[in-house]
Amino acid sequence: MGVFTHISEEELSFFLNDYNLKNVESFIGINEGIQNTNYKTRIDSKDFILTIYENIDENNDLDFFLSLMNYLSSQGIKCPTPIKNSSLNYIGKIKSKPAALLTFLNGKSTLNIKKNHTFEIGKVLAEMHISTKDFPMKKKNDLSINGWEKLLIKNKDKINKFESNLFEKIKNKIIKIKEKWPKNLPSGIIHGDLFPDNVLFKEEKVSGLIDFYFSCNDFFIYDLCICINAWCFNEKNEFKKDFFNNLIKGYQSVRKLKKEEIILIPFLCHASSLRFFLTRIDNWKNKNDLDIVNYQDPMEFLEIIKFHELNADKGYYNLNE
Repeated sequence: MGVFTHISEEELSFFLNDYNLKNVESFIGINEGIQNTNYKTRIDSKDFILTIYENIDENNDLDFFLSLMNYLSSQGIKCPTPIKNSSLNYIGKIKSKPAALLTFLNGKSTLNIKKNHTFEIGKVLAEMHISTKDFPMKKKNDLSINGWEKLLIKNKDKINKFESNLFEKIKNKIIKIKEKWPKNLPSGIIHGDLFPDNVLFKEEKVSGLIDFYFSCNDFFIYDLCICINAWCFNEKNEFKKDFFNNLIKGYQSVRKLKKEEIILIPFLCHASSLRFFLTRIDNWKNKNDLDIVNYQDPMEFLEIIKFHELNADKGYYNLNE
């Protein structure tokens, strides 16, 4: 999403030879995000997204992500559809990096989150969970509980710059969460990163889901808890109970939560907030005038972690109150 790899029109045209697409009318880099390079391109009077993968060099992973998007599109879930090249592959190469051409979706992400948005997010998340039940491919969640200790150790020096003794505090949190980690909950393919910048809206209705590069197999309720953290806190990191209720209501309008899932909402909200704190720490860089990416502040999720710790037993997560 940030422009890490700069390309010329000649390089783009050479890449497109494999797609039987010829007339490049425009292409412009999209300076958002921290994972991949994206260009919005207009070719032969049609709009596309060209994605150059900066951090995913395993073809099996890319094949999973792109096959999933293609499958979801076939099931009526609005998401980018990868275009196959003349070799019938989704993945090509540009500047020696894997790249894919995707259909373009109309709509815009929103920073002005409203209560109506949360119902729509819950609904489309449940639709995605149900629609992938017959998807044949599987992928382990590399950023589940067993991957957090590696991130913690890797970023020890960074973490203690944010708060004194924070490394030891996070280490102890991981130990406690690991001891209570559930084993048998409804599971399948999750999005894993359904934040506001990964959802497009038109007239307050979801027009598309994007960025499936954290998708994997995991608990459905874990995915929903990621959405609670992403959509139910305001800019001051204050919990919005009405947004929470509407998100759950939207989800349950499509898929009813089981009792064992509902019980674990406080625990998995806490756990998923820790996961995003660690990955934000891992991505964090000291900003300078040359930065082309808006690195997301880890402190936002440190505050959310503290909220979940303080309020796990105070009824905030009781449904429909």
